[in-house]
Amino acid sequence: MQSSAITLRPIPDRLGQMYLKFDLGAKISVVVPMTYVREAISRSLQQLTPMPDMPSYVLGLMHRQGQVMWVIDLANLLDVGGIPAPIHSPVSAQDLLILRVGSTSFAIAVQHIHGSIWFPAADIQPSLSHATARFSHYLSGCVLQKQEVLFVLDAEAIVQSPNFQPQA
Repeated sequence: MQSSAITLRPIPDRLGQMYLKFDLGAKISVVVPMTYVREAISRSLQQLTPMPDMPSYVLGLMHRQGQVMWVIDLANLLDVGGIPAPIHSPVSAQDLLILRVGSTSFAIAVQHIHGSIWFPAADIQPSLSHATARFSHYLSGCVLQKQEVLFVLDAEAIVQSPNFQPQA
């Protein structure tokens, strides 16, 4: 009996890329390239280890699969709001995305995770007119889809930012 192997070829960047879509609240939809996404989980913020003298967007540390990583409130970091107060209750589960940039893993708290979406790289436009200066620093652009603006998060910009210097 002969066996045949299926060889998968990478899709050229010009044809598009898969993104994970999520909300930061206040009708702010964001996507991040799936190449950075390691996991999507729900966890109570009470399970995080708070750290003293940290900026308000640092929610604490979490242990996951043998790694200790920072958990940040992405909306707070981007200066577009923050996690709603009811989420801070001990029984509430918070949506977290675990991202990995190079050797750095970190989690971002988001309001709601929608799922994956695909679009061509050519659809990404500059986001200057749609975002504040602090917000746009962490973006690689935006995409208009079905009358909705999707902000494209630049995960590398978060890790390289002076605001994200604490490393676990």
